[in-house]
Amino acid sequence: MDRRLIRTAVFGSPDSDEPALCPETAVDLDAFRREHDGITIWCGTMFEGGCGRQLTTRRCTDNRICHFAHYASSTGEHRCGRKANDKDSANHLFAKAHLASWLRAQNLTAEFTYPQPLGSAVEARLTDGRVLRVHLDRALPVTSTDDAWELLLGPGVRTTPDALAQRGYVHRIRFDDRAGTGRTMQFGTELPGEGTTWENPSQVTVGADTLVTTAKPALLTTAPVAAREADSPAGRTIVTVDRAERPTVPAARQADPVQQAVQHFKAALPRHPGQVQAAVATMRRLLEENTLGPADAQKLRVALGKGDRWLKERAQHRAAVIRELQARPTPELYHQASELMKATDASPEERALVRAQEQAVQRRQNDALAASAARERQRADRREAELREAQRRSREREERRQEADARERERELARQRQIEQDRNDRAQWHAPAVRGALKKAAREGRTTTWPEIADKTGQHRLSRFDHEDRLELLVLAEDATPADQPLWSTLLATADDDAALRLYRDVARRLGRPLPDDTNGLLAHLAAEQERLHRQ
Repeated sequence: MDRRLIRTAVFGSPDSDEPALCPETAVDLDAFRREHDGITIWCGTMFEGGCGRQLTTRRCTDNRICHFAHYASSTGEHRCGRKANDKDSANHLFAKAHLASWLRAQNLTAEFTYPQPLGSAVEARLTDGRVLRVHLDRALPVTSTDDAWELLLGPGVRTTPDALAQRGYVHRIRFDDRAGTGRTMQFGTELPGEGTTWENPSQVTVGADTLVTTAKPALLTTAPVAAREADSPAGRTIVTVDRAERPTVPAARQADPVQQAVQHFKAALPRHPGQVQAAVATMRRLLEENTLGPADAQKLRVALGKGDRWLKERAQHRAAVIRELQARPTPELYHQASELMKATDASPEERALVRAQEQAVQRRQNDALAASAARERQRADRREAELREAQRRSREREERRQEADARERERELARQRQIEQDRNDRAQWHAPAVRGALKKAAREGRTTTWPEIADKTGQHRLSRFDHEDRLELLVLAEDATPADQPLWSTLLATADDDAALRLYRDVARRLGRPLPDDTNGLLAHLAAEQERLHRQ
């Protein structure tokens, strides 16, 4: 039996990098099994020391937590290099999975690699060539490589105060267990003297210079000239931040009209759609001034294209709502059209058309209310008549149901009596042979199983007996066993057979034999009783 408490694995195949985390409790493990029914689990080669063998889940209800376990080897020669590694040994796989999902949410893709030693880091190379590196090994020094555009420190990875002051900030990630199964990831930004602010991945985006967060909308990207020229590798931004002078939004960005215009446009879309036209007009004016660099101009053209498409689609939607309102003046359509008129791009003609439908909507509402009141009176009369009829039918149904229940109870009692009688007959027939087989096993100093008894006695039906059949049979077989002697059925109970242990407990309970409550105590009791039988 595999005694390692393996918490992490991979789904699908030995070389997969899709991580799996085994829940700790039996209830959560049951949900995990249902969710991943039909999906294989492996001791993957993407783990340091992973043997590539298939795993199963081990459900524990004692003091141990639930865990993954290797399937038993037919040769008994099974070695695995993962010696009780904890769940942090899979941090590189969880980091890759969460980063890939986070980038997809921003319409970004990346190629992921795992530098050696395996598990020490994860690198994501974006399609534009930028490399996002996650440093996970707490024992290895944190280094800024020339090809890393941004660096994230994993759980427990330390940085020196001097390095933090020189850079001005440090990005971090951490993992938290999700209720039931799996792990969640959070981003953190550590600033000198302020500690780390943690946020959900949805609040963090890939910016032009670094990662942009909600708590820190943008980090200062302007370091002192001497520090920048002396310490910054080519193509990488390393910043120094003076805490007393750091504004909420970087000073360089506050003075950047292009950045401001794009940010105002993005903020207007989800929260203030009525301000989109003004934001689009500002971006168009900046382009017409023809004083921008190629990068800023391209950024404005992209945002302006989105804004023009959004305004066009909104105008088409507004026109469609007004046409439908004219054809069918309902309160719902009038309210929808009135909300659309709040936008600054609605024309005076559209506003006049919506106002003209207000009286038509009111008349339609009044007519609908009058008709509804008349229908309600008619429905009330029908409901009263239907109620009386329904009560009569309900009484009849209840009487029939009670009669049918009484008949069914009688039939069920008869079936149960027949089942018990059949079970007792089978037990009476097989008990002598089973008692003899158990005594023979005791004389030979061994344990036995139901298939073995069925084979040696020739009573092959024994192997098809269910739990209740076996229980009744053993109770009869033990009928003549003295109270101070071990039960012969002790020889059928083994430590690796949960069904046999349960059957043994039930037999002892029926015969008034006390047993230890815990599993370890029960196994010790079994060993002692079997030893007594073998000495007889």
